[in-house]
Amino acid sequence: MRFKFLNSKPASVRFATICVVIAAGMGLSATANASLVELKWDEQGRFQHRGEIKAGGILEVCGKLMLGTKIDWQYQSAKPLDFNIHFHEGKKVSLPVKYQARDSAAEQFEVTQSQDYCWMWSNKTKEVVTLDLSLSQALKK
Repeated sequence: MRFKFLNSKPASVRFATICVVIAAGMGLSATANASLVELKWDEQGRFQHRGEIKAGGILEVCGKLMLGTKIDWQYQSAKPLDFNIHFHEGKKVSLPVKYQARDSAAEQFEVTQSQDYCWMWSNKTKEVVTLDLSLSQALKK
């Protein structure tokens, strides 16, 4: 599996290892391409990403979220993709959100424990698929 690091900080190395485990668990081939993006909020508490997922590949957007944080998120893709939001507790992978073969989704996600969370898409098509993602930290009342 080849990784394309969009940020070479040490945290990205840990996320890359997670990518390998998740991809293997999903049955993606060893030649699949994985892209990893570190979640970095702008001054307004927003994050946007536009990227391509190679045929048979995955894209993950990962970052630390604190308990009680609410994230309004949405994505659109040119073709249906499998999608999940996940986090790890030791060897256990928890998937609070999971969809199969969807080209769009929009929801609010509430963090139930302080943890590194990943938004992840897998492209099971034989074509490159473009994805647009928008995350926004909901205002606290």
